[in-house]
Amino acid sequence: MTSLTPQQRQALDRYAELQARYPQLFHRRELRRIVTDRAALECYADQHGVVVGVAAETPWFFFLNDVVEPASGGAPYAYSRLINRGQLEGGVNVAVLALIADPALGNFGEIVLVEQERHAPGRMETAIPRGFGHPGLDGPANALRELREETGYVGSKAELLGEALIDSGVGDAQVSFYRVDVRERVAPAPEREESIRAVKTMPPAALWSAILSGDIIDSFTVQALALAGYPAPRDPGAAKR
Repeated sequence: MTSLTPQQRQALDRYAELQARYPQLFHRRELRRIVTDRAALECYADQHGVVVGVAAETPWFFFLNDVVEPASGGAPYAYSRLINRGQLEGGVNVAVLALIADPALGNFGEIVLVEQERHAPGRMETAIPRGFGHPGLDGPANALRELREETGYVGSKAELLGEALIDSGVGDAQVSFYRVDVRERVAPAPEREESIRAVKTMPPAALWSAILSGDIIDSFTVQALALAGYPAPRDPGAAKR
């Protein structure tokens, strides 16, 4: 007989709902099996005094604290992960490499960037536009939507450059990278959570130089440049001179 707290029971109840609705989250893995038996999970939570199951959730994420069993044997242990809800429900997370394609908007070929306060690190960052997936909206449509909302730049076509996992040590969120040529600009309409201070453009070589010097450290921007085939300058300061 376990003596779980209301929080522990609620987390396991929600976990059971996820198992029924999204069985792909719990498929058998090669080296670690995710424990799904309710009695075993209750026993682990009680013995270790931890919250197992859906430890927390927001409109954007599920924070799961799984119990896993090594295929090689040994005692089970807890392992946490973040699940991106938009992706889970069919949305496509996007990052957008937008290029000026009309001289009336600026220098041809410059890359559109946003200067934005990011909540997690608590600092201003300069990076390409990006956004979470939205159910019912495919990748190209979401890329064009995010670009327009955050910057006001408008494109008619989004070309897939490639895909990457954000951080597989923490979650399973995947990002699709798109190139968009922009030929129009309207008033931006970012969501209130965005906290964007400025929108600017930069030539690819100067952007690489800023990355190599440490002035810009956003990983999405680095990946987008690499996927698009822009070579990094051999001399980090060359583009600034």
